Amino acid sequence: MCNGESTRVSQGGSIAVLRPTQHLQRSQSEEDMLLFFSNRCATKGTSVQFEGWSDQEQKERHWVVIHRDGDLSSHQLQANPLYTFSLESNSDPMVQLSQRLELGVSDAGIIGRRVSVMTSSTSGPLTLAEGIIGWN
Repeated sequence: MCNGESTRVSQGGSIAVLRPTQHLQRSQSEEDMLLFFSNRCATKGTSVQFEGWSDQEQKERHWVVIHRDGDLSSHQLQANPLYTFSLESNSDPMVQLSQRLELGVSDAGIIGRRVSVMTSSTSGPLTLAEGIIGWN
């Protein structure tokens, strides 16, 4: 896509397509999860909209981690993630972050970073879905 032509019009912001891991229940793993990041709102924080989330009643036990790397072959949790935020328990598919994320490529930017949806378990945190953040 970098050197070619595309008819797709940019929608602005960033997107992550997250693939379910083996820890997600089979009934939920049929579709990918999408996270859309936008700084368009007048508020000072970043808006995160999610799609493909079929576990609404358990959403309060989940959080999103934006890692410092972009390596999907690494399944280790880093002690110092770039950003982390919880998914609220309401049914709204939008989370408003209190901070404004850098939606570009830089030391603080999220483009090219690995992102994970996590949950807690008796054996520790589990990764339910994972992907890379790109431009939307």
